[in-house]
Amino acid sequence: MAHQKDVEREELLRQVESLHKKYAEGLNCFERVFLTLHGLLATDFPSETVALLSGFGGGVAGMRDGMCGAVSGGVAAIGLVYGRRKPPEGSRERMYKVPRDFVSRFKTRYGTIICRELIGDLLREGTAESEERRRQRCSQYTLSAAKMCAEALSKYRKMYAE
Repeated sequence: MAHQKDVEREELLRQVESLHKKYAEGLNCFERVFLTLHGLLATDFPSETVALLSGFGGGVAGMRDGMCGAVSGGVAAIGLVYGRRKPPEGSRERMYKVPRDFVSRFKTRYGTIICRELIGDLLREGTAESEERRRQRCSQYTLSAAKMCAEALSKYRKMYAE
């Protein structure tokens, strides 16, 4: 079971930035977002839970054709809090509401959730400089996704508590 710690918005975003920076080296986009959010949550799920879903980085297995790993990582972290513990028991619609909010925010901001569409122009160049620019862009997406996801978790924690 997991739940988000109760902190003010500014403190929440500061914690996201700090954790995101901690997970900067050697992680794919999914792992970076998931572990950033995992660090914000009070959970009995070990951080090794990331191993179950690490293949979702780079638009699934680094193929760039699927959903951005930053988005997948956020959806997985939301599942730690709102996922059904004993399917088919529990409400799918209640669980879908939070990731739908998060994914919609990301898509509204960037126009897509597909990895190749987010970084495709940099994949065509194939130079060391374009690879560094891709890493920087992906870092922007992972930080933004982690912030949006944390805000969605906070919003629904308050809504569901009422």
